[in-house]
Amino acid sequence: MVDPEILTEKIVTQNKTFLVDLKKNQAGFYLKVSEWSNSKKSSIFLPAEGIDRMIEILHKFKSQISDTDNTKDPELGAF
Repeated sequence: MVDPEILTEKIVTQNKTFLVDLKKNQAGFYLKVSEWSNSKKSSIFLPAEGIDRMIEILHKFKSQISDTDNTKDPELGAF
């Protein structure tokens, strides 16, 4: 049985589509991040206890990009 999505968000950039799903199974909540590109799909799974650390890392990377790149990609929007 496939775990149902509780929440889903979609990100489209360049020629890729990303789906970020919040799911739950018998072990608890987890994120499933899937990349669709040229009809290929790959996914990663992140248990709930790793979400805060992932957010910290993404904020760090976003800050680095903002600090070193004065041009904004219109597809990505301003940070």
